Amino acid sequence: MLRLRSVEPPFADRDVAGQAARLLAEAEAAGLWAPRSLISRLDQAVFSEALESMAETGVAPNAVIDMPAYADKDPQGFGDWIGRVRESIAASPVPERELPRLDTLFGIDRVAELIGVAGSTLRRYLAGTRPVPDDVAWRGHVVVGVVGALAGSYNDRGVRRWFERPRTQLDGRAPDQILAGAWSPDSPDVARVVALAAESAG
Repeated sequence: MLRLRSVEPPFADRDVAGQAARLLAEAEAAGLWAPRSLISRLDQAVFSEALESMAETGVAPNAVIDMPAYADKDPQGFGDWIGRVRESIAASPVPERELPRLDTLFGIDRVAELIGVAGSTLRRYLAGTRPVPDDVAWRGHVVVGVVGALAGSYNDRGVRRWFERPRTQLDGRAPDQILAGAWSPDSPDVARVVALAAESAG
């Protein structure tokens, strides 16, 4: 739902706009924010709406209150603050939002493969009849982070294809070959997938 074509103050600075756009893409990919319509203009109202939605999940709950003070700072200070809010997203799995978003993008069977659980188990997580263990929550969070990094450069079909394509940077393997089974978010190979997604996003 993000097709940004213009920016308004306080996002006029190129670096600030880039940080803000990445935050919105990451929040949407994680299911922390669902725009009601196509977003083509980055302004304070859109950004505040995303922060408010994030706060409802417990992610960066004070950001919407803090933003006006930081928006009045120099662009460097404002951009650094947005970067810290993005770090809050990266450090905060919210499986009850993230797993449904992944299901919408990939479908049950593919998500189950990516996070290392049975399809029937994932259905229970999605239905809320079984709590999501921390290790599964973190695997889903990593996949969501990769999707968020790609969102600014790929549409949904392109994101799905990105996971399937073998990469020389991954020794000829596709990302979904590494993100298979009960993998650890701390694995060096997983870190390579995350870094590759960040590079692909520019």
